[in-house]
Amino acid sequence: MFVSTFGISFFNQLLMKKVFSIAHITLLCIGLWLWSLACSSTEQSPSEVSGRYTIATDNYIVLAEKALTYQSDFDWEGCADLLADDVQYFLPDSAQPLVGKSAVLAFWKSWPQRTRLDSWQLSHFNHIPVQTRQALPFSGLSGVYVISMFRGKLHYVDGHTRTLNLNCCLHFNAQKRIDRWYSYYDHRPMIPTLTTIQTTTF
Repeated sequence: MFVSTFGISFFNQLLMKKVFSIAHITLLCIGLWLWSLACSSTEQSPSEVSGRYTIATDNYIVLAEKALTYQSDFDWEGCADLLADDVQYFLPDSAQPLVGKSAVLAFWKSWPQRTRLDSWQLSHFNHIPVQTRQALPFSGLSGVYVISMFRGKLHYVDGHTRTLNLNCCLHFNAQKRIDRWYSYYDHRPMIPTLTTIQTTTF
């Protein structure tokens, strides 16, 4: 009962603050539910705790963190190796995704110059790998999703910096390539004295 009550309250707060989309919250609920089952189960392995949803293997966590790190390092060749040709990239402030590896890479390559970003570092990673045997409504896809929550420190060419709470959801196809990339971010500044953070896409 504690987990259920806490979960409802927690996710209602997230919806009100618009930190996550419905897609992200759906997967986060599934991931936390599986995690709680795995922690409380003494007779079953984590991969056996559910029929429709299971905890995916850790190698997907490695792939997700590689993709995020390649992006923050501006390593576009590394990013390209992990993207499916038909990848769809959903920006935080747009309902229409960028479609295709070429379109996604072109957007990412132009982003530092457009935003006058010099560099950025990611830290405080938390990942929840989820495997679903049924297609989820927001994507129409079954398979493996990795929900990632982390912190990004952005350094701009004029010398100022911003620290953001960032989060994304990646879906992997059968070839372990990313074919869906959903990006979200926390609008609130990390430090109360900072001004409101404007839309940041990554």
